[in-house]
Amino acid sequence: MKYIFAPAKSTARRWAWIALLPALAVCSGATTTEIVGDPGTVSDLSVSATSTASATLAFTQVDDGTGQPARYDVRYAVAPIQWGSASTSVTGTCATPVTGTAIGVSFSCTILGLAPSTSYNFQVVAFRGTLNVDAAFGNASNIAAASTAALPPPTPVVTTVTVLPSPASVVAGATVALTATVRDQQGNVMTGQTVTWSTNNTAAATVGSSGVVSGVAAGSATITATSSGKSGTSNVTVTASPPPPPVVTTVTVAPTSASIVAGGTVSLTATVRDQQGNAMTGQPVTWSTNNSAAATVNSAGVVTGVAAGSATITATSSGKTGTSDITVTSPQPPPGGTLLFQENFEDANLASRGWYDNTSTLLSTAEHITGSNSSAQYRYLVGAQQPTTGGSQRHKFTPTSSLYVSYYVKYSANWVGSNQTYHPHEFYAMSNLDGDYDGPANAYMTVYLEQNYQNGGKPALYIQDNKSINTASGSLPNNLVGTTENRSTSGCNGISETVPWSVVSCYNAPPWYNAKGMIGPVTFQPNPGTGYKNNWNFVEAYYQLNTIANGVGQPDGVLQYWFNGTLVIDRHDVVYRTSTHPTLMFSQFLIAPYIGDGSPVDQSMFIDNLRAATARIP
Repeated sequence: MKYIFAPAKSTARRWAWIALLPALAVCSGATTTEIVGDPGTVSDLSVSATSTASATLAFTQVDDGTGQPARYDVRYAVAPIQWGSASTSVTGTCATPVTGTAIGVSFSCTILGLAPSTSYNFQVVAFRGTLNVDAAFGNASNIAAASTAALPPPTPVVTTVTVLPSPASVVAGATVALTATVRDQQGNVMTGQTVTWSTNNTAAATVGSSGVVSGVAAGSATITATSSGKSGTSNVTVTASPPPPPVVTTVTVAPTSASIVAGGTVSLTATVRDQQGNAMTGQPVTWSTNNSAAATVNSAGVVTGVAAGSATITATSSGKTGTSDITVTSPQPPPGGTLLFQENFEDANLASRGWYDNTSTLLSTAEHITGSNSSAQYRYLVGAQQPTTGGSQRHKFTPTSSLYVSYYVKYSANWVGSNQTYHPHEFYAMSNLDGDYDGPANAYMTVYLEQNYQNGGKPALYIQDNKSINTASGSLPNNLVGTTENRSTSGCNGISETVPWSVVSCYNAPPWYNAKGMIGPVTFQPNPGTGYKNNWNFVEAYYQLNTIANGVGQPDGVLQYWFNGTLVIDRHDVVYRTSTHPTLMFSQFLIAPYIGDGSPVDQSMFIDNLRAATARIP
């Protein structure tokens, strides 16, 4: 508040003088004599920011002794500062003279042209009038100190490449490994640099991409390592080799490629040959896979399919390798499952067919599949979170450990969904441990079947088990996999699956919520053609709960999604439940379209021929 009152005090002093000298205040000529004082003194000068060549000053403005904002002479020097010898700021917004704007108001300006990594002192003096003409000065401010930032170190560039050993020698038919050391302009070793190798005489020696030189025949060769245009060399002498004893030279794996279904097996064989091409018996062979999420291999070369994908199986003997390319396909769920219920939306009497909670429906006779008379229309008005038909429509069914859902769906031509990377929710299935009217967002198990539209619709399948979250074993998120089965299978208590999920979450709303889910590629297309959102498209999804073995939930559950008959999402490693809830099964289906942020436009979703079964059906 002192800055607010400072001008008032100056004014008060002037009126006091006028009161004491009324003849000066009121006279026949109406002439008023102005009482002036010294310009104020800045007492809170500080440095608010620095760079390698600048400093930003801040202070509270003072008056110039006449009740007007002062002007300022800004100076700086390498610490310590002496006002008389200090440099006057001539560049930047602090260039002297600096004109004030309002008394008692904070002011900021910047001095340019400073040296990096230097400690400076700064001062300002308030004045009125014109410098070097009629200026009247106040007292020098407090001294503000700050150091400019250091210049960044120069960007490392490749300067030298050294090859060792140099020289080197190798017997024809043998190898020698060379190494290349790349250094920058400071002599520091640079890691991760791309190095290319070459030889000037392939008749004598060749060199591989890792610098391994192979002797071909007696002679000499210069081996060159090059990185970013810089190179180093090693002179290699190749001597003739005596007849060598048999050594492993090649490993061949048969078959060179194979296709198996997940859970199936194929036996591979490795043939080891010497430098003469003769088969060598009794050689130890080790087997490995480059993608254990797709296929594993045991010590005998038996490959087991894990999940859809591909893997390269490698057989190694005495440093030599051979490979076989394995393709793993997904087994289809068994056809001919038991139909749990079917809804064709031929009339509005949903309650008569087992639906409850909300039996309102809006039938469209204009939109339906061939052979049908109507479909269910779920229309969102602008800004609405739910369609005009209201909230959750529920249907119970016989508890089952596997659930197949199929339906035909069509979206209005202007469909944009939520315009967010989440929502709308569309279909759900809940467990037999959850109540008939429990909310799907907080349950022992809820699976979501929907699509998220971002200039094209991507299938989105999520799994939640929020009521199973263990909050007693430590702050969340807390990975309890392998520690206890009293836990959720989603983000808050850890993920058992080795194949990554598209989405993993854990957050406190409250209470605690968690989820995991797969987002597929764009299937519902934004423009007319195959898969166009405004066409009738056929969607299928299959969920199979994981097994419980030795008191532990196994990663063998299934999650699949088909779009117009094409398998889009395919997982066989899902953990839906732990041994804490071994009897958990699917038992409730919901249609509950929902856009949390409100619908951006007036848009509709049409559903026809909805079916739920225990397995895939025609």
